[in-house]
Amino acid sequence: NIVEIASLMLLSLVSSAENFKVHKLAFGVFLASSCFYFLATLYLYSSCRRTPKLNHDLMSLRYKKILLMTNFSAILVAMYCYWRHNTYCEPGMYSIFSVFEYTVVLSNMAYHFTSYYDFYHVQFVFSLPEIVKLIESD
Repeated sequence: NIVEIASLMLLSLVSSAENFKVHKLAFGVFLASSCFYFLATLYLYSSCRRTPKLNHDLMSLRYKKILLMTNFSAILVAMYCYWRHNTYCEPGMYSIFSVFEYTVVLSNMAYHFTSYYDFYHVQFVFSLPEIVKLIESD
């Protein structure tokens, strides 16, 4: 997940007009790391869980599967459109590529949002006096 975030930051900082090779590398690393993360979390949540699955867990798994297929399909279509744009320079092909590129990004964001369902029953409580005690004890 750290590699995915780092490559996404690099992708945001370096445009394809500035340095195409770095932009292309960052995008490739982003796609590879996000695909690995998608597959790993889906496998872990569906196959390696020891506690019974609640309704929120089942909903999370269903959304994860849908978003994984959406993401992977959009990646393949975007790659095909990008190839056609570079090979044949057809009008409108880069626009179609852009639509699928945005689909990749939005499905990635939505996949990460499914963690809401994964941690639905977890409560985080922060207490300023307790944090101060922890800091002072060091």
